[in-house]
Amino acid sequence: MPVSHPHIVSRPTWSVTLWLIVVCALTVPASAQTDYWERANGPYGGTAVRDLEMSDDGLIYAATANGVFRSSDDGLTWEGFSDGLISVDIRDLHIRDDGSIWAASYGAGLFKRSPLSSSWQLAGLQHVFLSALIEPVPGLMIAGSNGYVYRSEDSGASWQAKSLDGFSVNVQDLSFNSEYYFAATSLGIFRSNDSGQTWEFASFGLQEYDVLTVETNAEGHVFAGSNPSEGGCAIYRSRGNGNIWTCIQPLTDPLTVPVLKMGPDGKLYAGGYRNLFNTDDEGNTWFTQAATGSSVESLLFTGTSLLVGTQGLGVYRSVNGGSTWESSNQGIQSRINSVKSLDDGRLIVGTEGGLFQSTDLGFSWRRVDEAEPLVQQITDVELDPDGNLVAATTAGLWRNSVNGGWEALGPPGMPSIRDIFIAEDATILAAYHAGVYLYSGGFWVASLIYGADQAPRDVSAVIGTSAGTIMAGAAWDSWRRELGSASWQLMTTIDTPWFDVQSFGVLGDRLLGGTRFTGVVESYDDGQTWHRLGTGLIGSEDIRAIQFNHQGVPHISTYGSGIFQLNPWSRSWLPMNTGLDGHLRVTSLAFDSYGNAFAGSLDGGLFRHIIAGVDTEEQVSLPSTLTLGNPYPNPAAHQITLPVLSPISGVITFELYDLLGRRVKSFEETVYGLKHDIRINTSDLHSGIYMFRVRSGASSINGSFSVVN
Repeated sequence: MPVSHPHIVSRPTWSVTLWLIVVCALTVPASAQTDYWERANGPYGGTAVRDLEMSDDGLIYAATANGVFRSSDDGLTWEGFSDGLISVDIRDLHIRDDGSIWAASYGAGLFKRSPLSSSWQLAGLQHVFLSALIEPVPGLMIAGSNGYVYRSEDSGASWQAKSLDGFSVNVQDLSFNSEYYFAATSLGIFRSNDSGQTWEFASFGLQEYDVLTVETNAEGHVFAGSNPSEGGCAIYRSRGNGNIWTCIQPLTDPLTVPVLKMGPDGKLYAGGYRNLFNTDDEGNTWFTQAATGSSVESLLFTGTSLLVGTQGLGVYRSVNGGSTWESSNQGIQSRINSVKSLDDGRLIVGTEGGLFQSTDLGFSWRRVDEAEPLVQQITDVELDPDGNLVAATTAGLWRNSVNGGWEALGPPGMPSIRDIFIAEDATILAAYHAGVYLYSGGFWVASLIYGADQAPRDVSAVIGTSAGTIMAGAAWDSWRRELGSASWQLMTTIDTPWFDVQSFGVLGDRLLGGTRFTGVVESYDDGQTWHRLGTGLIGSEDIRAIQFNHQGVPHISTYGSGIFQLNPWSRSWLPMNTGLDGHLRVTSLAFDSYGNAFAGSLDGGLFRHIIAGVDTEEQVSLPSTLTLGNPYPNPAAHQITLPVLSPISGVITFELYDLLGRRVKSFEETVYGLKHDIRINTSDLHSGIYMFRVRSGASSINGSFSVVN
């Protein structure tokens, strides 16, 4: 009678079982998972706060670049209040006497939320870019937009567009007194003496026409805050309802004044760069208070505290009249534009208001270079070969050296940069509104891209390959420039004459492009030929990021449809959105070598999926035994990488076996402590499943991976 060995399985049975497990694991839809994603604990406050309002019951509302937030404890903590908003770029809030809240959005129109409603409803002016909303008398509402003033006599049920003296201007703020309504615009001040029916130019005496804010006091005098040219005046006063204006700028130059507001103490308050100003004599003398590290965009007096909304730093709060300030952003999710996982264990997040970093998988955060943070709108961030962070912003590239401190890197004029790629030789490729900038040897060179229509191409994605080829994805089409060539060639697929790449992903010689209208395209020959990749997408997912996970499986994030992963066996895209709580406008993705995933969203902050811990310099605890990450890409074709975390420096031994128990590879490598990547050449192996063993001293770990050749 044969002896039974319960822990020994015959090789054929074990092989089939493992193959079925691998296939099943890769084909189970993500929707079957429970809470795949969880919200990270921040970062908080990396957003612009355009307006602050308080209701009669003491609730405080903040209009931000990524939605509306509400506080019930005098601005100490906040909760999301954006359910139902189509656009989350909210520029102004208005609370009516009936308790309803109205939100002016930049691009989607006007929204309303009734006291008993659980979400916002579109209330009119659909697709209009709104910046301001007032209600001078009950039922009469005036809205400012790009181009017009809109007027409603029936509490917002219907609207009529009103021209500003025949000009098409951007209305940036609205105010009124007993005689006139006033509009602050990109072409100065306009006024109306017939309740907004007609408007006339009222900017005589203004030297600066880009007026950001307008305010009136109890005496009927009018004040204007501007964005002046160099050396210009930032604050003006008119004691004749705009007939003539006088400069009343403080001695301390506020640089720009986004907000003017009358305080309950009768003083006029002005928000400037890093400072808050106030005057009790209509601007003849000013008192200056240090406020935040950014521009003050909005003000609110709650009765017990003073709140300021900033450009990029969220909300700051003072309980002593502005003598001291504290950040008050708990719960105000940052709008995430970029997420990067670095080899040193840091997670770097780019927001509307700068860079944040975490060394504990997103449980706690601090700003990069806290002493002098970069408070800019971040579009992308990369690490150069010297270990310096390079941030792409709407005002050029900035570099943070390993010793600390930010420096402006260029390009000339510091234009808005959409995307960057840094090559191993430190060459930087920067996508901008007319092509690609190249930075090498301390010099910038512009490589313009013109289409068949002779119009410059607004490039949103750029990448360089090991062959020296540059690829650029623009708003309507995508382009390729080979090493040594000065001309760009249009890239096509078999079934489309053009495709509009918004993001690139690369793994070995596999190059992917994420588009707005064509799904995902793939190339294996340095971008010379392309084909569509996978099924399961309708072709208009608006793909914003492509990343390969630690197993080499492609993932995409989309603007409205969430996150998808490619099943490598069926080659179909599977949604993986459980736990995102409806925040499907996902802007960025990142994976670390241990399999942890991070997703940045427009209005829900940062989400994560944690499957393994990670040790960093700032976390003193080191592994006591040899630790392995998951091999990637898995399945592999030409090469597979095995992350190793070793407690000590020394020699490790790697052995690889096929399913018949035959050793097919064996070698030794020296590691110098902490993280090390073992790279195994698999191009000479047959397709199948292989077992490996890694030994270091008395420690030994076994594992497996698949090869597809």
